[in-house]
Amino acid sequence: MKTLIINPGSTSTKIAVFDNTETVFELKLDHAKDPEFQEKFSKPGSVFDQLEFRLEALKKAIKENNITQLDAVVGRGGTGPGVPSGTYIINEKLIDDYKYHAQSNHASNLGAPLAKNIAKEFGIADKAFIVDPVTTDEMDEKHKITGIPEIVRYSSWHALNQKAIARQYAKDIGRKYEELNLIVAHLGGGSSFGAHKKGRAINVISPVSGEGPFTPERSGALPAQNLIEMCYSGKYTKDECLHYVCGGGGLFALLGTKDMMTVENEYPTYDKRKKDIVDEMIAGISRSICSLIPDFEGEKIDQVLVTGGIARWKLVTQKIQEDIAATGIKVSVYPGEQELEALRDGALRVLSGQEKAKEY
Repeated sequence: MKTLIINPGSTSTKIAVFDNTETVFELKLDHAKDPEFQEKFSKPGSVFDQLEFRLEALKKAIKENNITQLDAVVGRGGTGPGVPSGTYIINEKLIDDYKYHAQSNHASNLGAPLAKNIAKEFGIADKAFIVDPVTTDEMDEKHKITGIPEIVRYSSWHALNQKAIARQYAKDIGRKYEELNLIVAHLGGGSSFGAHKKGRAINVISPVSGEGPFTPERSGALPAQNLIEMCYSGKYTKDECLHYVCGGGGLFALLGTKDMMTVENEYPTYDKRKKDIVDEMIAGISRSICSLIPDFEGEKIDQVLVTGGIARWKLVTQKIQEDIAATGIKVSVYPGEQELEALRDGALRVLSGQEKAKEY
């Protein structure tokens, strides 16, 4: 079975073709380093404005790698209404919800339309899927409560990679994911954190709703009074305020770049102010990890798992280990992510008959 996997992130589109579980090719279209992309899309606007640009880049990559036959196309699921985990057939209702009714303006919303478009090109429109979308919801209802009745927290996180890494760690130590209590931190353009209690993410810290630490392009949690004053100052439109929270904030607003390779390479030359910005982002990561400890209600936490692209920078992971050492919880680092493999496996389970695809 040959599958094409499409994983659009805030600053890149990762793609791969697998023949069953064997990699045919894998590459990353890095939009952070593409001047045309930055010129067109660094300002506020719908992520769907990027669809044609990303689709053309995707088609070019497929052609250059001589892919002429596919059995399925799988896109990363986006920020639509919360749904149970599983593999879903991409239909027009799903794409419509991602375009017009998404919980946030996030690049993952493009996974479904990109996959559907490519599947149509290959004559397999009924074999276009998403797996464990960003809004996979396993949260305890009590963790959705806030101090304002009209505001309810929602589940929006790196479900694919967090669960894949948690299962990988369990396999590595000869245990089952369903037996362990884990805190998983996915560090990327946006960073999410999950309290995985016996195989279920009972609480998550969302990178798209304005929670957690600031990241390469997200504002993270902000003082509410200051944010409200900014919104009503008359200096910014609603779209501009939302863009600061999810796309134009964080290191991009503070240092002028979203590219963590640039930050890592230039960090030794930074002055104190710039180093303080990066160090505070890392401290915010550690705070978010520790904030999930109470969700286990006194039960032993087996491990903290740190994953995502930023986990490749040893300075970051070493500082996290130092920050949380007093808790006594050990840290394991899994740099990068296994999202492509998780998407692949979700499709293969359906194609092999092990699992039935869900209707959205």
